[in-house]
Amino acid sequence: MRQLIYLCSGLFFFCLLSCVKTTNESLLSTTETAETERSAVTKLPDNSAALGCDVYRPVIMVHGFLASGDTWAKFAQYFTSNGYCNRQMYAFDWNSLATGGNVSAALDAFVDTVRARTGSAQVDLIGHSAGGGTCYTYLNNLNAAAKVAHYVHVGSSTQSGPAGPGGSVPTLNLWSDGDLIAAGGNITGATNVMIPNLDHYQIATSAGSFFEVFKFFNNTEPATTDIGAETIICLGGRALTFGENQPAANAEITLWYLDPVTGARVGNAAATLNTSVDGRWFVADLQPNRPMEIVVDPVTGRTIHYFREPFIRTNNFVYLRTLPGLASPAGILLAGLPNNANQSVFNCFSASQGVLNGRDSLKADGNFINTAQFAPPSKTAISFFLYDGNNNATTDLTAVGLFGTFPFLAGVDCFFNPTSATPATFQLNGRTLNVPKIPSNQGIEVVVFD
Repeated sequence: MRQLIYLCSGLFFFCLLSCVKTTNESLLSTTETAETERSAVTKLPDNSAALGCDVYRPVIMVHGFLASGDTWAKFAQYFTSNGYCNRQMYAFDWNSLATGGNVSAALDAFVDTVRARTGSAQVDLIGHSAGGGTCYTYLNNLNAAAKVAHYVHVGSSTQSGPAGPGGSVPTLNLWSDGDLIAAGGNITGATNVMIPNLDHYQIATSAGSFFEVFKFFNNTEPATTDIGAETIICLGGRALTFGENQPAANAEITLWYLDPVTGARVGNAAATLNTSVDGRWFVADLQPNRPMEIVVDPVTGRTIHYFREPFIRTNNFVYLRTLPGLASPAGILLAGLPNNANQSVFNCFSASQGVLNGRDSLKADGNFINTAQFAPPSKTAISFFLYDGNNNATTDLTAVGLFGTFPFLAGVDCFFNPTSATPATFQLNGRTLNVPKIPSNQGIEVVVFD
């Protein structure tokens, strides 16, 4: 699927909060060392005395088809590992399944909100996949283009020239010959960088891609392409419906630390809170390097249990997808998920790369899921729905549901017995997550590999 729909409606603002803790960030705002180290970086035009992380422009990132703001979780952590503030990282969430609405007006309002919050006259903008088409359309307006200092077109369709009227917005076109979703290629007049052998998601998440983006924004190379570890972390993000990105307002969220061997909860809940009207949530002072379960219980609809690899750094792009209603295409797609005490239902989500047959290895309880049927490179599957579709209490490894008709999604017949005390084991390219088997009438389980 090389041409993706990018019409949408609605604006959902994700304001990333800074983590309140003792770090060098507080010192950088008061020392001349920070000024010297950042001397190559252009100050904000209306804040020439800024020091520390506030010397950088805010970054707004726009996701693609069927995606959400967590596409940019790694980029945000790369940026903050190189001196950007957490409060300078923003994701614009839009409904990529909609066929109407004015996305440019919504994005423009979002840009204005970010500019007002940060005091920056301009922002730097990134668009991935269908989000690239969204950004090109938005920047075609002269007033909009004036608000954007740089634009990065990531894994998206080729264009006739740089973004903006007459190609007025400096544009980095970042693509890969390994991307089998978007028909990438050079854009005349843009800065073109082709990174070989990256799939459609890796081009928006890899350290090599970040290196090129940072250099383009700041005219200097980043100090590191690693995600720096922290001793105390914060987590935040949004609770939104799958596919349509409608906010799950007032949903209850509970965070638990887990035993890495059994997947069982350890001690009392680390935090319990409710989302805002826009589905936002935020928790400070958490322990890094521990696997976690994050439960989202929406006001209406099914409970979702998220099982995450250990976080090493503050991450304000932790998204919790809930199930949309039957009035939506995504709701119809997910309506057939079992809801009983006889089996567990899992979704295995690879957040930063596709799972490609012949390149990657994905196993669920020892069964290979990355077969040629379910993980052909042309599909670039990242989300695998795993359940006993024919209710025979046996893993048949046959297709289930309608997932095969979509890019990025797959459905595989796998039986998980919730009465078994043995945890379910998921392995992606040698990384392992052990999680308990919960009856599907108590919630759907999502296993996330970052």
